[in-house]
Amino acid sequence: MRKMRKASYLFILITLSSFLFLNIINFTEISYAQTNGDTLNLQSDFNIIEFSDNLNYSEDISSIDLSIPSPSWNITNIDMNFTDIRLGRELVTIEEEGNSIELISWKEKKGYGVEINITERTIIFAAYLYAYYIPVNPSIPVYVQIRGYDGLNNIPDNTIFGSTIINVSQIPKWYFQEFNEPISLVPGRYYLVINGSELGPTYDKTIYNWFYNQNSLLNPTLHTAVHDGVTWSEEPVGEPFLHKLVQRVNRSYSPQELNMTLDIDGSLYSVGHNGSILLDKNIATNTESFAIPIFINRTIGLLFNLNYHIKLKNFLISTGDVLIQESLANIWTIEPKIQRCFCNYSIKFNYPKDWYNVTVFRDLGGGWEDVSSQIIIDALNNLIFISNDTILEGIDWRITANTPNLQLSLNVPRTEFNPGQEIQFSVNAPILPGNLTFRIFNSLGFLAQSDIIYEFESIETEDLILTHLLSTSASDGIYKAYVFWYNGTAGGVITQEFEIEVPFVLDPMAIVIIVGAIAFISIFSFTAYKVTKNTKRKHEAHRQTIFNKYMDVLNLEYFIIIHKKSGLNVYEQILASKTIDATLITGFLEAIRTFGIELTGADEQSQTIKLEYQKSKVLMSEFKSFRILLIMKENPSQDFLESIRELSYDIDNKFGRQIENFKGNTTPFAGVRDLLEQHLQTSLIYPLKIVQQDLKLKSDEKSMLNRAKTIMKKKNTDYFIVTSLLSIRKGFYAKEAEIILNLIKKKIFQPKI
Repeated sequence: MRKMRKASYLFILITLSSFLFLNIINFTEISYAQTNGDTLNLQSDFNIIEFSDNLNYSEDISSIDLSIPSPSWNITNIDMNFTDIRLGRELVTIEEEGNSIELISWKEKKGYGVEINITERTIIFAAYLYAYYIPVNPSIPVYVQIRGYDGLNNIPDNTIFGSTIINVSQIPKWYFQEFNEPISLVPGRYYLVINGSELGPTYDKTIYNWFYNQNSLLNPTLHTAVHDGVTWSEEPVGEPFLHKLVQRVNRSYSPQELNMTLDIDGSLYSVGHNGSILLDKNIATNTESFAIPIFINRTIGLLFNLNYHIKLKNFLISTGDVLIQESLANIWTIEPKIQRCFCNYSIKFNYPKDWYNVTVFRDLGGGWEDVSSQIIIDALNNLIFISNDTILEGIDWRITANTPNLQLSLNVPRTEFNPGQEIQFSVNAPILPGNLTFRIFNSLGFLAQSDIIYEFESIETEDLILTHLLSTSASDGIYKAYVFWYNGTAGGVITQEFEIEVPFVLDPMAIVIIVGAIAFISIFSFTAYKVTKNTKRKHEAHRQTIFNKYMDVLNLEYFIIIHKKSGLNVYEQILASKTIDATLITGFLEAIRTFGIELTGADEQSQTIKLEYQKSKVLMSEFKSFRILLIMKENPSQDFLESIRELSYDIDNKFGRQIENFKGNTTPFAGVRDLLEQHLQTSLIYPLKIVQQDLKLKSDEKSMLNRAKTIMKKKNTDYFIVTSLLSIRKGFYAKEAEIILNLIKKKIFQPKI
């Protein structure tokens, strides 16, 4: 009764002015809008543990650099084995004092040499000579060589163990002479020589100068030799030429001989007598190449072969989301980005204890496949383990689960309010700490208050008071409040309804106005009623037209133009991936047409035949020299049949002469697709993409464009489907449908085909 009285008062006041009457029309239109406020989608970060092993073998290396997938990975175990441990290269100075010089030239002595004593197996890589030259058009090669030792005459023999062309300049200093190949020598005596035996009385008159020490205290027994162009002869003992050797002792050592020690994460560890080291330790690498310094009791570096096996662990942070919905269990979804690295790669995820219906999927490219039976899901210990054999390269993973919808406790002192008053009630948190989200919707289903988020701390014990101040112009009806609770691993929602009553207060002057205007109201109210009814009828007709346009094109599966005389297909377009024998169907329809099966829309130029077969509706429209054949899921609307009639006229105007002369070439009829889009809006069937245009858009068009971008971003695609765009709101909203059609006409939404 209260609502009836209020409606009567409202009717009287509305009829007093045309302005209020127009507001009634606007109210009628927005009644179609519906919202969905009973769900909340939130995100959380979860730690998923990755395990991997790195095995490697390297030869002849001098340092240890362990390869790590990324700086976030930790080493948990190291197993190393060193073999063939050798000393590295060293520079051995034999003689470096002395200022005396011997000359090597074409008309003087052709070469000089100094004795080398090798006490154990050694590899010679290079030599340093203190020398210089005076260049006079040098063209004849002069060599630095290591030769054999003639013990009978204490001179070089004819055996050449290694050689290189001399490297000097005009400045006296030490010059590096690297031999073409490393020279392996056994213990014994050898000669290091500068050999210019090829020098002769030619245009090359270069002079080479090699320094020596006339009174060596370090090497008083070393022999020297000179080459006169024909033979070598002995020179004075104890006057060695200045030289250094770059060499490496060619034998293996045990780790104990070298006191071999490794610095691993700031701690020193000795290598075992068998060359092995085993360490269980959690090490934060913070790098992709983890270096381990090596220490020995020599100043020389090492060479060795290394076989290592390290175990690695990483905490992969994966973002998941939860859908909290009224009266249903919470739905959790995690899609971890799993990428294999090294070998024996596996995944472990300790999920929250209150999760159930835990399921694991993977996508190999053909859609999500439930692989829960192929992995370990330990419900007792709340553990998911994905082994090495199950993880393949380049695939996507998804983990889903449910949790109970936690029951929140509300304290609601009152549930009835008037405009301008403050709704107030309290909520008690089910778990601490956590977050609470508060929403309230008005009687029309629109959000009356944006999300307000409160944070509960673990020390908080009192209830949280939630408030909402009603507008003084608040509409009457039922307001609904949603209270969502979320703490990262659990969630819940509770609702509360409040009744808002707008009290009626009649001003005394209004009584005088009402009495004086009764006669006018009687006439005007009848007129207003007719206008309102007519406006509403037009609005409903427009809305139905838009609805029919959407439903008809979504029902369309197949479109064919057939040459009437030959029965050949002039143009065909599949709109639902359904292939048919068009000739068979048209022949059948032609046969039964003569018996008068349900003729519709017939006139002198065209007629339409309908046939229902199984779950399909087949329509054939006759027009001059061609037929249009359509297959649909449901019977079309009258608007659709009218569109087909108009389409037939346009096809005849543009392609009629070509169809009459049709001989089988379908190429000229590609433009039919544009006519089909113009009359039937077939773009609504296909996935749509967004193409930016330099056009000025209305606010509602911008809003729809942003909604499409949001859907594409959420689904990680470059297209969207019209039905998914409309599904954001419940029911069919004609205004939104018109906006989508406008954006298609403006070519901002275009088919992705």
